[in-house]
Amino acid sequence: MKEIDYIYKNFDPVIFGKKLEKVNINTKDEKDLDFLARIVLDSVQDINQLKNKINLYQFTNISEDKVFNNFVKKFKNNYSDKDIKKYFFEKMNILNTRINDINDIKDIDDIDSLLEQHVNCGEFFRNFNKYFQIIFYAQVTYTNHTYDDDEQYGQFRDYYCLYIKSIKKYYLFSFNYHDRVMEMEYTGISKIFKYRPNKSELIKILELGDERIHPDKKEIRVKQYQTFNYDKSYNRIYSEGYKLKHKNEPHFLKEEDYFNYHNTKGESYIAQKMAILNPNKYFKKYFKSWKQVSVVLGGATTNSHGTTRPKIKEKIKDNAFFKFVMSNKFNYRNNIKFIEDIIYSYDDIEGFLEYIPKKIQEGKSLMEEIRILRLFRGKNKNFIIKVFNTNKDKLADLAKSYMPSTIFDDPILMNRLIKLDLHFTADIGHKLKRNKKFMSKVEKLLDTK
Repeated sequence: MKEIDYIYKNFDPVIFGKKLEKVNINTKDEKDLDFLARIVLDSVQDINQLKNKINLYQFTNISEDKVFNNFVKKFKNNYSDKDIKKYFFEKMNILNTRINDINDIKDIDDIDSLLEQHVNCGEFFRNFNKYFQIIFYAQVTYTNHTYDDDEQYGQFRDYYCLYIKSIKKYYLFSFNYHDRVMEMEYTGISKIFKYRPNKSELIKILELGDERIHPDKKEIRVKQYQTFNYDKSYNRIYSEGYKLKHKNEPHFLKEEDYFNYHNTKGESYIAQKMAILNPNKYFKKYFKSWKQVSVVLGGATTNSHGTTRPKIKEKIKDNAFFKFVMSNKFNYRNNIKFIEDIIYSYDDIEGFLEYIPKKIQEGKSLMEEIRILRLFRGKNKNFIIKVFNTNKDKLADLAKSYMPSTIFDDPILMNRLIKLDLHFTADIGHKLKRNKKFMSKVEKLLDTK
């Protein structure tokens, strides 16, 4: 089944009304241009998605959501579809996990773009005339800001007034466009009525204008329409969303089956997390090379921004996975390439070295590096500042490899770093950002540059 067809088939109009009632009338957040389409998506029943999310809470600790945690605590592994519907659908008004699923962000964007066209012209709600009625359509244009060519339409606003029978309210929605064809600025709720407004009342609201769009009321022209037709060419224009098939991921009762699925066909990050949490059971099944292990334990990674590595504040004694990997069960502690790849990430260098054989520590490739790492983790700030001053051209590399996370919350050391290179303002630690005195100095420094 196509995703758009699944949405129509499983849309819950009553839940939609409940969710819409919670939306502020002035919803014009430029980060959420499609809020109305998103509420529609959030009102689509998908018990399969909920089952998958329940599995995630049963077998991992990847996510923290009290609603799902409480369900798993209550039912453990003994629940039915009826239990899910009663708890999530009826009690919590949660019908799916679509919008919060970061792994399907492209698919969400594709279907979202298509669904917007269905929603913004009213086509979506016209398919549910038992629950909705659109009583008014109109468009606002501006005499000096309307063009008639293939590229520029100028500024205009579409309106329709939607009656939602389940909550007995009328919503006047505005869909605001500007400049290029079908380029939307924002969707808004212009007014909510507890009674049926007449057409002249609605027109007067439109004629008042919108200061955000165009304040000159003299230019406003209002034209009523019988309806806003859905243009089927959108199915081609938004073909990625139109062709998208609805996914039904399998649901599992056994932890091992859940791991095996995600280790071969599903989401690799889930299998990785399970292997980290329960290495005795899953480590060898998931990790096939030392480079895989290195990524988890702080090894350097390369992305579009270059090579990066994490800063790990955690004490080694509290890192169960590190201790497992570095145990005598494996040879990682004797793998020089592996040690060299992860050693720079740890604040707790002494705890780290407790797991590394002396012959490795005293080897030519590591001995000097360990000495430098220790110096940066010492209390001699004058030494560190001296290093900064004499290595101005290497500060970025020093920060990446040798500096512990504590440096970025130290006002003395960060002050020196920023004076030498303003790019280090991006690395100011969270704790230091709350230091008003320090941040004031940074602002003054930036003003002088």
